[in-house]
Amino acid sequence: MKNIEILETKKPVNYQDALIYMEKKISLVKNNTSKELIWLLEHPSIYTTGRGYHIERKSINKIPLYNTGRGGKITWHGPGQRVVYFIINLKKRNIDIRRFVNNIENLIIKSLKELKINAYKRDNMIGIWTLDKDRNDAKIGSLGLRVSKGIIYHGLSLNVSCNLSPFYNIEVCGVKNPKVTSINDLLGFIDNKFVDRILKNNLNLLFL
Repeated sequence: MKNIEILETKKPVNYQDALIYMEKKISLVKNNTSKELIWLLEHPSIYTTGRGYHIERKSINKIPLYNTGRGGKITWHGPGQRVVYFIINLKKRNIDIRRFVNNIENLIIKSLKELKINAYKRDNMIGIWTLDKDRNDAKIGSLGLRVSKGIIYHGLSLNVSCNLSPFYNIEVCGVKNPKVTSINDLLGFIDNKFVDRILKNNLNLLFL
């Protein structure tokens, strides 16, 4: 993928630090003075809300809450969850927003298929879903994106080996009584590095 920096951060990244880094990077990409970015990382346990879902609280059950400028409603990030942020100049690459979002969804679905997990989209429901162990529709991946002057940023999260209980303190992405699952919940232990390799091998799907 030409002119794209692939960054992997092994230690958990403070959410506010990540936002500061991305804002600086976005400015450089807009000015054509830096490569675009795909960043694989993990956050400490936090809740984040989208720009249309502002909540006047600083925490939920002692877990910090951040109101952000991304799209979407409320979700949780934390250890064992892979977050992938994008800073991609769609205008320069002549890719429309809907197509790129569809490509992100296909990236998650294809990567999970390689793990023998059948994932899918649901009508009028944001994110990626699969059947949990009780055969219920359960969310395994989320998207929260923003576009500014042709540049798309923020990204996706995929539940790999995380503790799922924080999700049940909220209406995940606005869904009442949500069901959520993870790769490890479905398959037993899967090394996070193995999942990262699959995701990185499928990044080309973003630009089809």
